[in-house]
Amino acid sequence: MLLFFIDMNIFLDKIKEIIKMQQIRFLIVGVLNTIVGYGIYALLVMFDFNYLLANTIGTIIGIIHSYIWNRYFTFNSRNSVKKEIIKFVFVYFVSYLIGLINLYFFVNNGINKYLAGILNIFITTLISWFGHKNFSFRR
Repeated sequence: MLLFFIDMNIFLDKIKEIIKMQQIRFLIVGVLNTIVGYGIYALLVMFDFNYLLANTIGTIIGIIHSYIWNRYFTFNSRNSVKKEIIKFVFVYFVSYLIGLINLYFFVNNGINKYLAGILNIFITTLISWFGHKNFSFRR
C-alpha cells in the first residue's frame, strides 16, 4: 500500500511538472474551449440552425471562455485588459475568418458538417496559439 502512495506522489509530481508547460496549459484550455464551442455548434446544428450561424455563436461564446482561461491560467497575464482584449479578439477574428472559409470549403466539398467542424478546430488552434503567444499575451 505504501508503494502505491509513493508511485502516486511521483505521478502527481510529473503531472504538476507537465502543467507548468505553457503549451500544455494552452492545450488544456483548448480542450475545454472545444467542448464549449463545438458543443454549442453541434447542438445548434442538431436543432437545424444554419451551420455558419451555429459556428458564429459557438465562436463568440468560445472567445469569452477562452480569454478568461488563457489570461489567467495559460499566460498568467498582467497586461492591460483593454489592450489585451482588442488583440485577443483580433487574433480570434483572423482565426475565425480563416476557419469560416475552411468550414464553407469542407462542407461544400462533401465533408460532413460535424467532421468539418472538427477538422476546422485543428487549423484554428494553430493560428490561435501563435497569435496569442506572439501578439495577444506578449509581454
